[in-house]
Amino acid sequence: MFSMHILIKPLMMSALLIASACASSGGRDSRQSHGPAAGLDQSQQLLARARSLQAEQGCAKAIPSYRVISSFGDGYDVAQYELGACLLDISGAGATETALFREEALFWLKRAAWAGNARAQGKLASILSGAPSQNVDGVSESLEEAMGWALVYQENSVRELYALPDVAAPVLDHLRTTLPPDAMRNAVVFANDFEKIAMAAFSPPARAQPKQAGGRERRRPSGGKGRRRLSLAEKA
Repeated sequence: MFSMHILIKPLMMSALLIASACASSGGRDSRQSHGPAAGLDQSQQLLARARSLQAEQGCAKAIPSYRVISSFGDGYDVAQYELGACLLDISGAGATETALFREEALFWLKRAAWAGNARAQGKLASILSGAPSQNVDGVSESLEEAMGWALVYQENSVRELYALPDVAAPVLDHLRTTLPPDAMRNAVVFANDFEKIAMAAFSPPARAQPKQAGGRERRRPSGGKGRRRLSLAEKA
């Protein structure tokens, strides 16, 4: 019996180590299954896929992937900006669908801009300005809003970090010459009061516990409580 115990003990220790490793790995997977940090690897793969599709086949093919990533919410303003920019570049089967694309584009650009994305803020300043060189089919000018975003963009510290250029001179010149004084004051107030607002982060539902035969949930012992293990002496 002694020789059997010599064999059993190392096997038991190996099994315990494997179980412990699996449990710790499962814990990490469980934690990573919640919120945007949870699907970081997957979301980065999706973003890379969307960009690859855009480069190879154009925005129309990339937009469905961009939509998935953008819906993750907080922390995915880059995807939201890129989705909005793509939606500005495509046309639908008819005027109605094209108008829907432009409406969706503004939604995502504003979501990204409110989350602090400098590129989205600069894009809104340009396309809403009504400046001749910045016209986008299906997007109406909004001079006060454009100036507001231009001022927010100019003060965005991220812009300097990534060496993003100033608002284009033709855009600012057009806004300064066409914006009424009261609208200019409102734009300044908007910029001074600006605070980030991000979408809620996506959090998938918790995994259901596996069920035993008969439909009852399998309960795991908690707090180290459960059936007492027999010592080697008791087993002998």
